[in-house]
Amino acid sequence: MNLNKIYNEDCIKGMKNIESNSVDLIVTDPPYLVKYKTGRRKDKSHKFTKEILNDDNEQLLKDYIKECHRIMKDDTAMYMFCSSNKVDFFKQELEQYFTIKNMIIWVKNSHTAGDLQSAFGRKYEIVFLVNKGRSKFNGTRLTDVWEFKRVAGKGQLHQNQKPIEMIEQCIEKHSNKNDVIFDGFMGSGTTAVACMNINRNYIGFELDKEYYDIANKRINSHEVRNYENQN
Repeated sequence: MNLNKIYNEDCIKGMKNIESNSVDLIVTDPPYLVKYKTGRRKDKSHKFTKEILNDDNEQLLKDYIKECHRIMKDDTAMYMFCSSNKVDFFKQELEQYFTIKNMIIWVKNSHTAGDLQSAFGRKYEIVFLVNKGRSKFNGTRLTDVWEFKRVAGKGQLHQNQKPIEMIEQCIEKHSNKNDVIFDGFMGSGTTAVACMNINRNYIGFELDKEYYDIANKRINSHEVRNYENQN
């Protein structure tokens, strides 16, 4: 399987072509199993008003976690984002294969709407840091509470897009230059762009053709800017 490429296919099928014990780090934001879509946009035809593909497929996540363990090298790490209201499912599945090191709390600069009269606004998401074996982090020790602004406005290409600075922090803490980083749910390509920014290789999958195209456009634009800056 070629490095530095996103494949427009089902990640479970595609991962069968990745050698066991070949990936240095996984940073991934899978479906949260919450059938997420925004109801706050006036334009009801907008991409963000439609449910994420496979956002109700528990078996997909079970198979994915198992395959992630297979393709990872020994003594490596994985960061996996999840929703707080599905944390039990993610924790139980991850514990079958990995050692959970942290449940990182990502504090955002905004909160959810939801039930405005009986539930407080949720201002955080959870990121599991797990190890296959024992993976030491690089540099200074961080706490398990991270504060990054959510992506919004014109820069938001995916309804669940993560801040690139946060993804870069994950990558820098648990990989080295030229390592191979995997993400089976690339979305708008944030993990790939983060890898390009800090000199890592990437492999990824994105099933949704529209987001696959967005990710590749973003990657190609990034490469053009880098080329222009070097000449």
